[in-house]
Amino acid sequence: MEDAPTYSASQRRKIKRLTSLVKRYQTSLQTQNALLQLSEQASKVSELTLLYPAIQQILENSLPCRNFYVVLFNPVIGELELTYFVDEVDGIHLPIQALQTGMLDNSLTGLVFKTGRTKLFNKEQIAECEIKGICRVMGTPCEYWLGVPIHHDGKVIGVMATQSYDINQPFDESQIALFETVAFYFSTAVERVKKRQYMAQQVEERTEQLRLEVARNQETIRKQNILYAISKLATKSLNNQDFFKRVHSIVNEEVFAKNLFIALYDRSENSITCPYAVDEMSSDYQPRTFSKGLTEFVINSGKTELFDQNRILNEVAKGNIELPAKFNNSPLPTSWIGVPLYHRQQVIGVLACQAFNGEYHYKLSDIELISFVSEQISNVVVKHLADNQLEQRVKEKTAELQQANIHLQLQIEERKKIERQLFHDAHHDNLTGLANRSLFISQLDKTLQRNKRDKSHCFAVMFIDLDNFKDINDTLGHHAGDKFLKSTANEFSTCIREHDLLARFGGDEFVILLTHLQHKDEAKQIAKRIIKIMNKPFCINEQCIKSGASIGIAYSNKAYASTDEIIRDADSAMYQAKKSGKGTIKLASSEHIPRNNLVSANEVNTGQLSFVKSNIISLEKETGVATYFNPHLTLESGAIIALNHLLQEQHPAIDYCDYLLNQVLPHVVKHDTVFLQLHTSILANEFEHFSQQLAKSRHDICWLINDSNLAELSTRQIENLQQLKKMGFKIGVIEVARQQIDLVKLTCIEFDYLLLDLSFCRKLINEKLAQQQLAALIALTQNTTCNIVATGPAIVNFQSTLKKLGVNLFLSPLTQETEQLSSVETKPKPHSKSAEQ
Repeated sequence: MEDAPTYSASQRRKIKRLTSLVKRYQTSLQTQNALLQLSEQASKVSELTLLYPAIQQILENSLPCRNFYVVLFNPVIGELELTYFVDEVDGIHLPIQALQTGMLDNSLTGLVFKTGRTKLFNKEQIAECEIKGICRVMGTPCEYWLGVPIHHDGKVIGVMATQSYDINQPFDESQIALFETVAFYFSTAVERVKKRQYMAQQVEERTEQLRLEVARNQETIRKQNILYAISKLATKSLNNQDFFKRVHSIVNEEVFAKNLFIALYDRSENSITCPYAVDEMSSDYQPRTFSKGLTEFVINSGKTELFDQNRILNEVAKGNIELPAKFNNSPLPTSWIGVPLYHRQQVIGVLACQAFNGEYHYKLSDIELISFVSEQISNVVVKHLADNQLEQRVKEKTAELQQANIHLQLQIEERKKIERQLFHDAHHDNLTGLANRSLFISQLDKTLQRNKRDKSHCFAVMFIDLDNFKDINDTLGHHAGDKFLKSTANEFSTCIREHDLLARFGGDEFVILLTHLQHKDEAKQIAKRIIKIMNKPFCINEQCIKSGASIGIAYSNKAYASTDEIIRDADSAMYQAKKSGKGTIKLASSEHIPRNNLVSANEVNTGQLSFVKSNIISLEKETGVATYFNPHLTLESGAIIALNHLLQEQHPAIDYCDYLLNQVLPHVVKHDTVFLQLHTSILANEFEHFSQQLAKSRHDICWLINDSNLAELSTRQIENLQQLKKMGFKIGVIEVARQQIDLVKLTCIEFDYLLLDLSFCRKLINEKLAQQQLAALIALTQNTTCNIVATGPAIVNFQSTLKKLGVNLFLSPLTQETEQLSSVETKPKPHSKSAEQ
């Protein structure tokens, strides 16, 4: 047996170094291969649901990854959401549990999201974390758990995690590094798939539009061919049988017409004759006295009639139809369709097609086509039977149609012109011709949304108030004031760039939306040009008055969540400029508190709470406006929290019912209805205490349940909701149709209000599917006391359209800052300096 080779110390060091390099090379090669596969999958898969398992497969080639899930943060609801989950032990149970509000926040996943760092735990460390209250363990305990944060634009947007139930399969450093690398490029892969998925959807929608357009064109061509064939038939000199054979041929080309007959009605003789009949079962079509046959039934009704054997027998039983003798020796038709032939608004006969032995069943589409053919054939039949008067009548009819088309075209053009003018008038100021408040806010909202998607698209809002405008009106008259406003608008237009938007906000206030800003100095330079122009005196009728302008500027900021916040800050900065001395420029401060600065209930201490501001919206059935009360509270630390969040998170340090009844509601002005969101957990274990405290409170409250929670309500929770209604309170649902409308779950209790989701309300303007869903919802509530309410700040612009669709209640938010809630009015006030627009 050969002895093992011996190495010197230098050789051992080299071998150790080479082994380390080989291992690093292998790790780099694995990482490179994983990234190449990830890039390939991101370029290949058509939707996100296919990308997640592809990523899992890539990882499983290098580390234990049979149990894998992805959690992403949803900024709309402010919570973590489980977007992909595969587990060999927990199956589908854990994803259902994770749907509960806040469940993921306090888990190992939530810990990685909050810290933004990779976490690796073994079974003992996981148990220790749960004992210390650091986090809560969800699902079956595993041997090893690895979680890595997902970053995008420098922020943590989610967590990618895997776990192993095999104690012999831990995660080594190279596997952790690979997992972190894949997570780092995860958001880029998701964005690529989303873009391709969006493009595919656009192509599919366009394809469907083209398909429908082609179908309409084909139907038009089809009808044109029928008209052409019938018109050509009218010019030919044929005997009766040849003529009707041609008619039969035309009909048979469009629908099943194996058996067809034409019956004519003579009113003077009160008789029915059949100049043409093809019937595989009978030849008995002799003239007869007007009686109660199928043909007579169509003549009496004056409209197209469709019969099967059951309907024929039912009408016979009622005495409305008497079967002719020919049916004694032949079977009844299994499908029969008769179309009246009209001439000068009178029925002159019937064109009928029939099928036997179930060979064909006529449909509604056949009724439409045969009715169209019969309308065209009627005059041809009359012409053939009553000499050659048809040609003149066709010419007259054609002239009438041409005149009607010309008149219709003129009406369409006039309507388009009026619509264009109405749109312009609705979005522009009558005096200056500038954009008005509505158009400005709409464009600002689009710019804000684009900025949220791409922070490089910077913008600013400039709020301008004219100095000494009242002196011009008082000294020179309102006519001069109007001229001054027009002149000022023209001067301002010369100071801005082509892509900027200048609007008259009201009275002597103007606003400018500056887009594509490279640096903040651009806005200041424009403001300085406006200040310089406004320093020139305004002269009319040899009288001159010096005006000026006070300007406030608010720059785009990631903290801004709505247009109201931007306009508020620009307006506030303008008033600071006016107070500092007219003709000055002030920049908006960043002291406002955006929504993402609200603390959670876990940060609430037992110290005193007090009101700092509230969101008020008015709801009165007569005016079609809705009232919503959502107070904010301040803590001793100065942090701000919404009462709604306190109610949802159920912090043990606060008695919410007592605080709500004794500290909140007494400050709210009496309304038709005050809306407060009710967390479903209150309906479970705490309802008895909750209902006892509510028993003696005011009953103008509507408790709101989130639409996404309805399907998860237990029988007990539904019974508690019904108990609230018996106590005199109202019950409503918010965010209805946020994803889809489930009519069944909306009938679990008789709700008083259904508040539609904002995105769904926007879809109602243009999307037919959304309009059909709304119609179904209105039909569901038609015979109930339930009210459907449209929500969202943009709804005001669409009220006229939504009213046509059947929605008469609207919910439009208005934020006001107050020192005492009792002084807040329920209807929005006009701006203090607004004048007629």
